[in-house]
Amino acid sequence: MFSLISAWAFAYWLGPKPELAHAARQGLYVGFAFVAASYGINYQFANRSLKLWLIDAGYHIVQFVLYGVVLALLS
Repeated sequence: MFSLISAWAFAYWLGPKPELAHAARQGLYVGFAFVAASYGINYQFANRSLKLWLIDAGYHIVQFVLYGVVLALLS
């Protein structure tokens, strides 16, 4: 459910008919700058390991890059 919400918001933010490279790059930026950075704040506060952050944040970075690729190819 929440993945659908984030995909919809990302699609709205990208706009209609994004180019593939642009959409993938924007997915990388959003995944890293918003999601991974937010995780980093929480993980640092909770004193969690860098390895765990890399796994969890990396998943979401890839998720948003794939959102961008799919949205560009389906537009």
